[in-house]
Amino acid sequence: MKKTGFYLIIVGVAIFVLVFISKILQFLFQHPILGLALIAIVVGLILLLYGIYQESDNSTD
Repeated sequence: MKKTGFYLIIVGVAIFVLVFISKILQFLFQHPILGLALIAIVVGLILLLYGIYQESDNSTD
C-alpha cells in the first residue's frame, strides 16, 4: 500500500511539472522578446558561474 501511494505521488508530481513547464514554454513562445531575455539571463548566469569556477580552480593550483 505504501508503494502504491509513493508511485501515485511521483506520477502526480511529474504531471504537475510537465504541465508547469508547458505553460512556461507557451508563454515564452507567445512573447518572444521575453524568451530572448530569459535566454540572455541564463547564458549570463552560466558564464558567470563558469568564470567563478575557473578562478577557484586556478587558486588551488
